[in-house]
Amino acid sequence: MNNIGVYIKRKENKLLQREVAEKIGISNQSYYLKETGKRDFTIPEAKRLAILYNCKLDDLFGREVNAQ
Repeated sequence: MNNIGVYIKRKENKLLQREVAEKIGISNQSYYLKETGKRDFTIPEAKRLAILYNCKLDDLFGREVNAQ
């Protein structure tokens, strides 16, 4: 999964990985692995990120995510 949008939104909001991990309810290590593309965010995690950043899933992950 392309997670560059997640990284960009985090930097735009001046948040640390550990801060975002805490806000979406996952461990720091898990967040790191997911943001760097070594693991995938679950749909609920992705939705929490979209709510946190007040954006659409497409803004975070591109058009490949279909959360219907």
